[in-house]
Amino acid sequence: MGNVLKSLLEQRHLQAHSDFVAEYNRCAHELNLARRPEPPTKAQYYRWIGGNVKNLPRPHHCAVLERMFPGWEAKELFGPSFPELTARHGPAQADDELLSDIAPGLDPNLLSGLWASCYILEGTRRHVDLSTVVATKYGMTSINYPPEPRAEGHATGHITDISARLFGRYLMGHWKNRNDHYYFGSVHLTVLPAENVLDGYYTGFLHDSHVVSERWRWVRIDPESARGVDLASLQLSDPDRVHDIVMGHAQAGGPVSLASVTDRLAELRK
Repeated sequence: MGNVLKSLLEQRHLQAHSDFVAEYNRCAHELNLARRPEPPTKAQYYRWIGGNVKNLPRPHHCAVLERMFPGWEAKELFGPSFPELTARHGPAQADDELLSDIAPGLDPNLLSGLWASCYILEGTRRHVDLSTVVATKYGMTSINYPPEPRAEGHATGHITDISARLFGRYLMGHWKNRNDHYYFGSVHLTVLPAENVLDGYYTGFLHDSHVVSERWRWVRIDPESARGVDLASLQLSDPDRVHDIVMGHAQAGGPVSLASVTDRLAELRK
């Protein structure tokens, strides 16, 4: 039987040791510790997620894991997993009190899964990604890696974390750029009928005296088309192609296939 750590890694498609190590190293770098911790070996990692840990790992490992999964303590991550626990979210924070009487208009679990999203960057450039959404008690969190996000005119796109709550059928929350922590902002999306499209806006800034707002649209990826696929083996298709698919998708349309917005890296290298 696995533990909470295993369940959360599966939700993010990070259960492969190589993917976990890449995420571990990113989070360790963000902590800016005096000495960079080494990720667990493959054998140690599989003991972690297999529930075969009697005592918590060393403090530096716990710090990295808690950075990787905000809101979770290390002792919770190594505890037994069940759906109610991995979908849980803490009580409303002080800055949510104004809207605390507005309950979610749908079950947040309906939003779980893989989504293709696109928005405009720097006024004209199209940015596209695949985001893995994890439901919480009151909303969702997401991470848009792997595969690597893409943006027109840039070598890579922006790796972004999102945390949002559901108020009625509206997702309202915040995003933060992992590539450059200077950039962060807010997000406001409506969950359209059939729960396969999210449509709305993000706000951000170019510098400390210039706020920007651009449209942000999401379309669900058909779960069957992504079953068993290693996302790290994929590359997002050209940003203009993915942008047209997402922005042109019908409001009440069904999911799109993973193959329609990605290419396999092995085939691109032939």
